[in-house]
Amino acid sequence: MMCNHFYLQGNVVTDKRIYKNRLLEIKDGKIIFVGKKDDRKKEDLPFYQVDGWICPGYIDTHIHGLNGDDFMDRTKEGFYRIQDGLPSFGVTSFLSTSRAATLDDIKTFLLLSKQVAAEKRNGAQLLGIHLEGPWINQKYKGAQKEEYIIEPEIEGVRSTLHIAEDLIRIVTLAPELPHGLEVIKLLHDKKVAISAGHTDASYEEIEQAIEYGLSRITHCFNGMAPITHRNLTVAFAALDKEELHCEMIADGIHLHSKIIELLYKMKGVDHITLISDCTGTNQLPEGCHQIGGKTVYKQDGKVTLANGSLAGSALTLDKAVQYIVFTCSVPIEEAVQMATYNPAIVSGVSHRKGRIAVGYDADLVILSTELEVKSTIIDGNFVF
Repeated sequence: MMCNHFYLQGNVVTDKRIYKNRLLEIKDGKIIFVGKKDDRKKEDLPFYQVDGWICPGYIDTHIHGLNGDDFMDRTKEGFYRIQDGLPSFGVTSFLSTSRAATLDDIKTFLLLSKQVAAEKRNGAQLLGIHLEGPWINQKYKGAQKEEYIIEPEIEGVRSTLHIAEDLIRIVTLAPELPHGLEVIKLLHDKKVAISAGHTDASYEEIEQAIEYGLSRITHCFNGMAPITHRNLTVAFAALDKEELHCEMIADGIHLHSKIIELLYKMKGVDHITLISDCTGTNQLPEGCHQIGGKTVYKQDGKVTLANGSLAGSALTLDKAVQYIVFTCSVPIEEAVQMATYNPAIVSGVSHRKGRIAVGYDADLVILSTELEVKSTIIDGNFVF
């Protein structure tokens, strides 16, 4: 539904707070007023009363696919279908996320991402790229294909950056690999966020990598050695190092609810971002499927390879928010922050997305009291 000037009224969730009974005025894709109804001149505009919650649109910074499509299928039509499908889950923008593949396939993925990001479409907006692989550790490859995993080297990284220009927002790599620190410094100097993932790094190696620019942990506790009490691992560093921001897959499969509660207590709302890590299986039936060039098996919400290794998730961000609120007792205002403003920061758009404030893009999700997605607004238009 196209409507470039209208009012919304209801309970607003933003900036780690709940604001009861607020009026929003939306015009030409922007939020131009937030406050009490009595403080705004009444105009003859469409008016929508919201019974649940008005939140900033969700931003997914680690998503491989949706509804049977995968970015590494490398078709523009697949990108479009993912864009068009995301608003039904409250997602208004995202980072297209890769996995280890041939260098030619990664190049195609980068070029397609660049083309789609430049287009103006009604679906969720592609803000940039999360490059996950190929510079990861074979030992913790997870569902990544072994034959495509390579060690990082400066010229290869420079070439990749050149193809994508300034669209790469996050690179997941294993910092302990040869030349890892040099690559981290290069990426940091280019203002790319570096995340440790699929890694066998020790605590000490993570400490050193932080000095070179490492700032994040990819899907925390997954794709890495577990916490041990003698030999400290990256998993312990994730909890201990204040500098590290942690991605969290909150589906009750990748992380036990009590581990989510521990991570929340240790890191706090400002150092956690909810991600889906969805591999396109979210709406597929139980059974065997071909996704992103791999055979995967879906059973009871879990997605695995034939050997039982987890192969991403069937999660969407709306369900992640629901899970940590209703199962892990995270306050709604902090859960929403982890799915909106925190990912906006790493995506480089926190000056215009991720908050409900005057001057910000009118990217909004309207939730029921049970946090189900009722409507999604992108650029001031009802798209779901």
